[in-house]
Amino acid sequence: MRNRKGLWTGCLLGGIVSLAAACNETRDTGAVTSRAGEKTTSAPPAEAVEERDRALVRVVNAIPSGPVTIWAGDSAAFSGVAYKSATEYREIPDDMFDFQIRSGGAESEALAHNRENLQDGGHYTIVALPAENAQDERNLRVLDDDLKPVTSGKARVRFINGMPGDTDVDLFISGREDPLFDGVNFKVESGWNEFDPLSGSLTVRPDNRSTRLASLPNVRLEAGKSYTLLLTGQAGKYELVKIEDQVAAAPS
Repeated sequence: MRNRKGLWTGCLLGGIVSLAAACNETRDTGAVTSRAGEKTTSAPPAEAVEERDRALVRVVNAIPSGPVTIWAGDSAAFSGVAYKSATEYREIPDDMFDFQIRSGGAESEALAHNRENLQDGGHYTIVALPAENAQDERNLRVLDDDLKPVTSGKARVRFINGMPGDTDVDLFISGREDPLFDGVNFKVESGWNEFDPLSGSLTVRPDNRSTRLASLPNVRLEAGKSYTLLLTGQAGKYELVKIEDQVAAAPS
């Protein structure tokens, strides 16, 4: 999780007022408007959430077998999240949590774990992923979204490979020769890149090959917005899921 690493390093080296201020500045964002599929949701400014000692967390389900419930410790924090859907951001205490996918209720076996320390005012996306091999297991990634207003005139994009196996993939958009992202392997989040606004069809291919694994037509990557693109599905039916976030400037 490369985006978190730099933040944690700075904060943990703290004890110095200026460093603490720098850490807090990265959370100094306004309200976030998110769109996934036909659903639009909003989240409050980071400062207001930070004052309540909370973090903002959402879930994306990339497991084709059906809905998942995400547990935070002994509580079901997100219940019945449908395949290919993204929840709204919800406020969760800024604490160390053992996020889990379980096979049933509170006493059932955990199929996946990810223990994370949530920073107050931060935005996080939990990605539920299939297992690489064993069918009775799952994978969980917790991503620091590092949301902030986008550089003027740019679109901000990241890509997650949710296709099990050892095939690295590339993401292309029509009209552009070079891939947006190159050689992304299973469970990996590419990190954010900024591009001039783009429009066209998105296509995922195996690294350095012409075979098409998945496509998403009529995509517009607009200036001032952040986009999370997720490859999901199973052999013969891979799909791309797009999540759009627009971050307002922090209230003055």
